Amino acid sequence: MQVPPGMKTFQLFNSSSPFTRTRVITLAFATIFALGVNIAGMFTGITVLLSHVIYIPIILAAYWFPRRGIVFSALIAVAYGALIAFILPLDLILIISTLFRMTFFILVGGVVSFLSARLRESEQQLHEIIEFLPYPTFAVNRNGVVIAWNQAVEELTGVKKTEILNKGNFAYSLAFYGTRRPALLDLILTPDSETEALYPQIKKEGKRLVSEVFIPRFKGGKGVHLRIAATALVDGNGNITGAIESIRDVTEQVMTESALQNTSSRLNTIAGIVRHDISRKLAGLYGILSIGVMKFDDPEVLFFIEALKDSAQGIQRQIDISREFKDIGTSPPAWIPVQDAVLDAIGRLGVGGVSFGTWTERLEVFADPHLPAVFFHIFDSTVKETEGVTTVVVTYHLRENGCAILVETDGKGIETTVKESLFTQREERYGHGLFLAHEICAISDITIRETGIPGKSTRFEIIIPPEGYRILLIEPDGTGEIRTPGADTHQDAPQNNPHHSDKKPYVRELKAVEFPEADRCWVEYHDTTGDPATDRIFAVFLGDTIVSLARCRRHPDGMDVDGIFTPAEYRRKGYSRLAVGALVEACHNDDLYMHAVLHLTGFYAGYGFVIIPEKELPPTIRERYVWAGGNLEGAEVQPMYRKAGLFFSGNIPKEQILI
Repeated sequence: MQVPPGMKTFQLFNSSSPFTRTRVITLAFATIFALGVNIAGMFTGITVLLSHVIYIPIILAAYWFPRRGIVFSALIAVAYGALIAFILPLDLILIISTLFRMTFFILVGGVVSFLSARLRESEQQLHEIIEFLPYPTFAVNRNGVVIAWNQAVEELTGVKKTEILNKGNFAYSLAFYGTRRPALLDLILTPDSETEALYPQIKKEGKRLVSEVFIPRFKGGKGVHLRIAATALVDGNGNITGAIESIRDVTEQVMTESALQNTSSRLNTIAGIVRHDISRKLAGLYGILSIGVMKFDDPEVLFFIEALKDSAQGIQRQIDISREFKDIGTSPPAWIPVQDAVLDAIGRLGVGGVSFGTWTERLEVFADPHLPAVFFHIFDSTVKETEGVTTVVVTYHLRENGCAILVETDGKGIETTVKESLFTQREERYGHGLFLAHEICAISDITIRETGIPGKSTRFEIIIPPEGYRILLIEPDGTGEIRTPGADTHQDAPQNNPHHSDKKPYVRELKAVEFPEADRCWVEYHDTTGDPATDRIFAVFLGDTIVSLARCRRHPDGMDVDGIFTPAEYRRKGYSRLAVGALVEACHNDDLYMHAVLHLTGFYAGYGFVIIPEKELPPTIRERYVWAGGNLEGAEVQPMYRKAGLFFSGNIPKEQILI
């Protein structure tokens, strides 16, 4: 192959490399052997079979020296023909067969030369790409022998490719670490725990292994931080034939991050001191104002003192928010149980007279660890600042674009003019913490918006991307719970439920591992069972005993409400009302369908269900009663439907809202 002047090539593919002499000698011996065998065959009368031996030197010459392959093939063909003419008596058949063999010798040499040249060209291009990569890169074969060492790695280590190519015994590590030891790419070739211990925090990114190391011997002893990535070289059958390692100098990045961390730490320390001093001054101001309230009885003075108190409280609130701001982003995002975050926020809120319904136990989201602060500021901006709030509902809704966590409250709601700037930083007190909530969500690509009805309700939607949420499911063998995207959710354990009491009934959504308990309760009810992958089951408990159940099952074309059952000994005590109320509260964002028992249609109408013809049921839900042959009245059931919508929008009587 013609190499452009001045172009550097790897010795492995250069015809002037030290391999040339060995190849020439080998080729010479192969040629002499092949011709010698054929001469012997000519004297013994064996010419056809032994002529194939000549292909050996032809193929070797064409592969090793593709530019000279055809010439060599032609020469050896002429030599073979001359031997035939000199040794054997000629006839027409012998002449024709000899000419055919000579032609095939030349054709084989030409084809192998062409393929070898294309292979060399492809290999040369690959090596030139490696050679001029901006990042230091080297490669080894399956035996750990260096087969590529580019210009960038020469500059980093000071070791020339002529000094290291075709060398093994960890010669590449000697260039980096000053000692013969396994490199990261050796974990590709031979996985070993001792080698793995040399490279802390190894990450697997696709088919690559990635790690970071500090090498103190580079840059005159100042050292460098290197980010190393290694991957396997494979053949057409997927077998590992070697490995390649690429290195990037991240010293400046590490130094910048360290400087930023130091600066952030110092600024946080200073800010903490300032916050502490201001809080002390505010405490003194509160004391003076309290004395003023007791000392003065003039209404104007008391009004002035009360205004000062409000201002002081506003300052304290800003201090609390700034304390939360300083920690945002300092910890990496993680999988956060939403129910725990909501309950944490409720505990911090410290308000009485407000009922919370939280239906997110099985849901986890990938978010900043400060997720509880998001719910706290949503609650704080609605419960404390919106007039008439008595009930808060927190649930979730699966959508095509991910999962929406919904926080809804009653009360007067938020005016449309206020919504436009709700999550922006501003001076007004109302909603100021929502800017912080927005920033926390943005860290993991979570969005937040308010979609309530002014004058009727507030509704905050926290939109989680598809890859950012998962639901607790039970393993097929029933050994425990696993986490997987896109299923359904659950409620609170008795010991954590704010409504739990050993004497009063309380309702919550079952965990996946509790579904067998529901199955045992349903054993007398048409052998109904639950499936964590499709069902949400709401249970009423008296102590630790399930006294009523209601199930909502997700079908491809709709949500089916059924399994509403109360054991005989617990009936006529309102437990079914609690179970159905919880189901509607948690699942109200979906259209709900059901086959209601005829005499209970009035009961379900109280929760917004209306009677519909059987043909309006989604096909998969209608299939449940296909055995009735269209005679649902004979089966004593009536199709009913509840339209999805805002919970606090006037479609459910206030007395039916059960938390």
